[in-house]
Formats: sequence, structure tokens, C-alpha cells
Amino acid sequence: MLVVPADVANAASHDEAPYAVHARRPLIRPSDADLDEIAAILNKSDGITIYAGAGCAGAHDEVVATAARLMAPVAHTSRGKDFLEYDNPYNVGMTGIIGGGAGYHAVLDCNVLLLLGADFAWSQFYPNRATIIQIDIDPTHIGRRHPVAIGAVGNIKATLEALLPRLEQHEDDGFLVAHVKRFQKDVAAAKAETVSGPDAAISGTYLTKVINKYAAEDALFAADDGTATVWMLRHIDTGGKRRTFASLLHGTMAGGMASALGLQKCQPGRQVICLAGDGGFAMLLGDLLTTVQENLPIKIVVYDNGKLGFVEIEQKAAGLVPVYTDLKNPDFGEVAKAMGLWGDSISKAGDLEEAVQTWLAQPGPAVLHVKVNPMQLVMPPSPLVAPEAVVGMAVYSARAMLHGKGHDVWEMMVENIP
Repeated sequence: MLVVPADVANAASHDEAPYAVHARRPLIRPSDADLDEIAAILNKSDGITIYAGAGCAGAHDEVVATAARLMAPVAHTSRGKDFLEYDNPYNVGMTGIIGGGAGYHAVLDCNVLLLLGADFAWSQFYPNRATIIQIDIDPTHIGRRHPVAIGAVGNIKATLEALLPRLEQHEDDGFLVAHVKRFQKDVAAAKAETVSGPDAAISGTYLTKVINKYAAEDALFAADDGTATVWMLRHIDTGGKRRTFASLLHGTMAGGMASALGLQKCQPGRQVICLAGDGGFAMLLGDLLTTVQENLPIKIVVYDNGKLGFVEIEQKAAGLVPVYTDLKNPDFGEVAKAMGLWGDSISKAGDLEEAVQTWLAQPGPAVLHVKVNPMQLVMPPSPLVAPEAVVGMAVYSARAMLHGKGHDVWEMMVENIP
């Protein structure tokens, strides 16, 4: 809300000449000499990986064509997901803590890393011995995360259009095939997740996959930071029409519902789905009144694991028995009804598919409260488990046993170890 003092609001406006904002985008790409130097390295190299970020928006076809020319797997950042994973036979997914094994190894095991419009912050996920070529529209991004051999400033689409004619067709696809096969195997394993029966508990991953199955093909997803965002990035297929949103730069808690409200307001004809954590949703319960007052038909699913999940994982990894992370949640479905929305609550896997379809079919705003398995962890790509995290989990397990919480340790192991 912006409050304007009465004297300012009543003041006469200045007599100024009409002014319009002109925002035409200039064509920005590296010089011919830089492009020749980049092409010379790529043409003589094998084992090339493309690591692409949000700067590749609008350059999907050029990135895929470059990958085909170089026989290079394409890993992407979380913010690059929407622009690169669809219609891309060279895709190997994300790297990083919330990524997968295929993307992780494709980046770390390459001889040459072509970094396109990516400013991924964590230096431990960059290769130490590879030649790194970075192209970015922002010159301040060049080399700031990891030393690079060549850094060039340019719009990714325009740069690749100029670079492609300089690139020779690579024939050896061994490096590419190995990582693509690994990625496809991981995707198949993830999609094969089932439940043991109709009365079984619901995992956060299984809930997300069911939502992915029934959501509109051009749906907009907004997730609270934490496990909801991880499940969204791993298990929502975008297909070139959907978009995913989260506070990926700042890690702001409870951003899902606020983002969903804004998205629905600016895209009134599209389905907008909020993937909310129970902690984040409870923080912004007042915004449910906004959905009714503004008649914004967002669909909110609450992942109720009864805790601040990501905070608890961090505490366990540090060897601590979690403190101040447990939540005493009400029935959010009933809360929604009291506020004038459609609401429902479920806890059994056998009820999930019908409940999700009914929830998504509501003409107005709707809240689906789902009790999810509280012991499901966010597993990093194998074998990337930091030694200190392993030690921390071991210390946590010992302390939990001493505090009479051995059942929690056992349940965590059963849920997360195949």
C-alpha cells in the first residue's frame, strides 16, 4: 500500500512535455575475434558440456542446435529449467544440491564447460580442471563464480546464431550418450514411484507428481522456498508452456501464495497453482482473504509435514536434534471454508488423485490440505554428500536415540534409503 499525503495528492501537476519510455533491445554479441577464439577451442575439444541458465530465455532452439553440433549434454540451473528442459534430447537436468546425478557429473567430468547465461553461485559444482568458456549479457557475471578461460559479453540467442556457423560437427557422442542415459534412467525411476496401498502415507514427491499429471498444460506454478520448491523443480514438467516460480535468488520464506496472487492478476486466463509449505502458508493466512476479495481463482496445495522441513534438515545435517521446527497446524481445509474458499483435507494416498482433480476443477480459489510424510528428505545427487553432513547425520542419530527418539531415526531411514 502506498499512502500519499493529502497536500501532495491535491497539488497541481507540473506542466511537462509528454514523455514516453523507449526500451528497444540492442543486438549485443561478442566480437568476431572472440567468436573465432571460442569456436577454435570447441572445435578441437571433446567431452563438452553446456551449462545453461535463465539468460537462455528465448534461445531454446539455438542452445539445442549448439548441443547437437558439439554432441554436448545440456545441464541447466533451476532458473533455466522452464526455457531448456522441454523438446531437448540433450537435457541432463540440474546440478547442485537440489539437482540430479546426471547433471552433476556432466558438469564436473567435462573437458570443456560452455557456460551460457548462468550465474550459478556454488563454486564446488564447477569443474576444477576443465576449460570454462562463459557468455553472459551481464559483464559483472563473467568469472565471478569460478575462473574462466574466455569470458565474452552477449545475448545468448544472438551470440549462438553468430557462433553456430563457426562450429564443426562433432561425431563422437560417447560422452553425451552416457550422461543422457543416466538422466533418462533417473527420470524413469522417479516417475515409477508408487504407494503401497490406499491407506498409505503421501510423500511430497508423489503429491507433486499427481499435480503434474492433472494441471493445465500452460499452468503457472509458484512454490514456497524449501521442500515444495525442490519437488516442483524436480517433478513438474514444463513442456515449453508452463512456468515455475520461486524465490531462487533470495530464498525468501512464504513467497508462494504472494507470487500466485500476482501471477493470477496479470494472467487472468491461466491456471495458477501455489505449492505451499505449512509454515509459509500459516504465515500468510491473511492473504486468503485477498483471494476472496479480489476473486482470484488460485489453487493452493499445502504440504503439511508438521514442521519447517528445510530448517530441520539443516539442523540434522549439523548434528543437532531439531528444535523450534515442529508446527501445530489446524485443518487448513476448514480454515479455507471459514474464509469463503473451497477447502478439503486428505491424508491417505488412495484419496489423492480424485482430491487433486476436484481441487483443480474449482471455479474459484481453492485450498487442498495434504498431510505428507514428515520424514522424507531432500537427497542430493549421489555421490555428492559432504563429509560434514554425513558426520552430522550420524551425530544427530546418536543424540536422537539418547533422547528417546529412536523411532524417528528408524522412520527416516526407512523412508529415504531404497
